[in-house]
Amino acid sequence: MSNITESAGLTDIAKYLKRMHGYSDAEALVEAKEVLAGFQDMSSHGIIKGWYFDAEGHLELLPNERIK
Repeated sequence: MSNITESAGLTDIAKYLKRMHGYSDAEALVEAKEVLAGFQDMSSHGIIKGWYFDAEGHLELLPNERIK
């Protein structure tokens, strides 16, 4: 799993937020854009290597091994 760089896109994150928080389609899309921007920022700073949905369908971050 350490080779994951990104596997949850905007649409998938929006669906997840809609399911978990009861957002409308429009609300989920706005929130998903913010979540994705945050993930991309953390990735660009070397904090995380990527993000993905685990086997239970939870959105997870893949931390960079260099960060402890």
